[in-house]
Amino acid sequence: MSDLKFSQEYVVYRAKKEGVYPIKETDWSRIKRLVIGIIPNKSLFLLLSSASFGVFASAIFSIIGFNTAEKIESWVMPTTWVIFFVSLITGIGLIILDETQKKMITYSTNDVLTEMAEIEKSFDKSDDENK
Repeated sequence: MSDLKFSQEYVVYRAKKEGVYPIKETDWSRIKRLVIGIIPNKSLFLLLSSASFGVFASAIFSIIGFNTAEKIESWVMPTTWVIFFVSLITGIGLIILDETQKKMITYSTNDVLTEMAEIEKSFDKSDDENK
């Protein structure tokens, strides 16, 4: 490393030696099965969005009913409209969040399996002992 010349004073770090962990094929297969077995969450966000859309539907019926009523308090209609819009936006947001979470988990699982397949390609699996 002493033959390197720089115009400024830099610290040149030495590369570490890379180690290799030997792993049995049965352990490797078990890890692959575990990765394949990763399942997405129980769609909590989808459940919450359903509840939000239920509130949204109730607000629609309330607005229709309050329009036919003769005497209601002045705060009832604005409050119902707020509930209408907030529940609609919340429901849509939760659906988007659920889809994003599903894609992340699926991508992560596939990414790990792809990396494992690349590692497997780097090994010669021919039976050298019988030659």
